[in-house]
Parts: sequence; C-alpha cells; structure tokens
Amino acid sequence: MTRLARNWPPVVGDPYETAFLGDEEYTYVVRRRAELVRTALDRLAATYPPMAAYDQRQHDATVEDLSHVVDFLAAALYVDDAQVFTGFVEWTAAVLEARHVSPAALDVGLRLVCEQLRGFPSATAILGAGRSRLAR
Repeated sequence: MTRLARNWPPVVGDPYETAFLGDEEYTYVVRRRAELVRTALDRLAATYPPMAAYDQRQHDATVEDLSHVVDFLAAALYVDDAQVFTGFVEWTAAVLEARHVSPAALDVGLRLVCEQLRGFPSATAILGAGRSRLAR
C-alpha cells in the first residue's frame, strides 16, 4: 500500500519504453477482466451451493466482489507487489464476515479466477498468497 501511496500514478514517458506497462500478465488480466469475472461467476454458481439461494442484492454484491478481485490482482501485478492484493483479501474477508458470508466463498472465488490464469505465474502466485491469508 505504501508503494501505491508514494508512487501513484507512476510517471510514464514513452509507454513503449516502460517495461511494466508491457507486462503480459497485467495486460492479459486487464483486457480479459469481464471474461475473468463472468467465468468465475458462472463457475461459482456451480461450485458454491449456498449461492443458489442468493437474492438479487447478494448476486450483485458477488459480481462486485469478483470484479474487485480482478481489479486488485491487476493493481498488484502493475506495481509488482502482492501486498496490494493480500491486504485487499483480508479486508474483503472482514466485509464478507459482516455480511454473514463464509470466507470459503471468497476462497472459492479466488480459486476460480486462478484456474483461468494457469499460464501466468505471477498472477497465480499473487492469488495463492491471497488464499494463504484466508487460510490463517
């Protein structure tokens, strides 16, 4: 978080000369954001049985949460700092607990996003770090 507070937004000269902007994993996650969220949501309905009883408000909150997962993953990839994501996961787990949603739901969501990013080692490592925080 400190890195974001001090160096955000980053100063960018020529984007073609800025290595991190061309990072394949960050670019993939940002460009496929909607697909990652939609696929995770579809699979979540089949994988997490309590979701079948969700009302529209709960469904919308789940879509928003999955969107945040992908956004924070992209941010962590962008600045190459897993703490951006793991801090978000801890905060989200607390929010879900206040909504009486099991942290298992978040873990399943993280796993479902991770499964879509098998060829991206940095993204899967960041997602794994988030899941490890939940396990504690």
